[in-house]
Amino acid sequence: MKTYLISILLIIGSLSACTKDDSKNNDNNKHEIPIEIEKPDVPIKPIQMWIDAHANLSRFADKKNITTYMEKMKATGFNEIYVDVKPGIGYALYDSDILPQLRKWGDITVDRDWDYLAFWIEEAERLDMSVIASLSVMGYGYTKTKEGLIYDDNKWDGKTQMEMSDNNPYNIVDMRDQTNVDAAMLNPSLPEVQTFVVSIIEEIATKYPKLKGICLDYCRWYGGNYGFGDATISAFESYSGLTVANKNDIITSTGAIGPLYKNWIEFRTMTITNLITNIRTKVKTVNPKLELHFWASAHWSSRYGVGQNWASKKFKPSVSSVYTSNYNKTGFADQIDVFSLGAYAENIWKVENPGSDWTVENFVTSYTEYIMDDCKVYGSIGTYAYGNKPSAVSDGVYLCLKNTDGLMIFEISHVINNNQWNAIKEGIERVYK
Repeated sequence: MKTYLISILLIIGSLSACTKDDSKNNDNNKHEIPIEIEKPDVPIKPIQMWIDAHANLSRFADKKNITTYMEKMKATGFNEIYVDVKPGIGYALYDSDILPQLRKWGDITVDRDWDYLAFWIEEAERLDMSVIASLSVMGYGYTKTKEGLIYDDNKWDGKTQMEMSDNNPYNIVDMRDQTNVDAAMLNPSLPEVQTFVVSIIEEIATKYPKLKGICLDYCRWYGGNYGFGDATISAFESYSGLTVANKNDIITSTGAIGPLYKNWIEFRTMTITNLITNIRTKVKTVNPKLELHFWASAHWSSRYGVGQNWASKKFKPSVSSVYTSNYNKTGFADQIDVFSLGAYAENIWKVENPGSDWTVENFVTSYTEYIMDDCKVYGSIGTYAYGNKPSAVSDGVYLCLKNTDGLMIFEISHVINNNQWNAIKEGIERVYK
């Protein structure tokens, strides 16, 4: 009996020792896997500033100002910049063999003897930042003063977008003759226009191998009533196999949707998607590592009118008077690396504008339904909408950076004029500190 009791006690002691040893091991393991992971001190997502060409033409006429503001951006928390190098006037702010240099715009004249884009890249490299060259893809003339490439040569006659004014098929107006538009835009349905546009982007990609990316802006039809010239109608008929007996079969005389409207929408949108696909092929041929970015309004359900289906091809809207059964095939999210999601809204939070799509919060929390992981998405805000309201700026920055893969601020002149630097920095720090 005594022997039996001793055996039991030895077993219990052994088990107790094992338990204590295991406990020590478990304690050690707990310390190896931290329970709370500290947020990084330095932002790891791309935080970008947009440098508009027109608004800053005189501001960045000399290198000193570029250096000053690059250092200011770096101190605020920016690590990337979009530099507008081919704005809507159609001239170049880079060393181009195709386009004339941009030296005059309205009453502003700038004469540089140095490469504008190259210097931004040089300063960015010094500060461990990156540069994405942006361009107005279809814009080639400033209509208010009749300046720009399409006014310099009659070879552009018939190659700009035409508006069906007042829904009247007999009142077709060339954009070049209008003054209430952002830019005179070329017609993307013309093969020669697509070839020309791709050549501009190829030149930038080739000449500036240190660029991180190229961003496409104004890659669209100008508006729902544009594209009604004979050449576009002919291209639509070839694409769809339909005949346009009367342009009011597309949009009626009262502005309503005609029987050919949804086919027209598919054609116009596929035209833009094909152009983006051609651009991507060329960019990746020149430099496979060069990113292709695209800016567009975050309000997907209104983009059909300008031909921008930035969704995934996997996203299929219900067939309607606007969408054909094939509309999903026009999606181009898989053709870009980064979508700059234009969450441009006066209201920041949903509670400020209940029941409306138009809030920054809604835009940066609903895009995944459309993109479906086909590309990265950076939320962007137009800070001009918030003026001297630092809390709104900070909230917008915070929402974009928290809910998307990065942030873009449009644009530096508004930040400077409204002194929004501290508000932007505060919004960044709310995410990372």
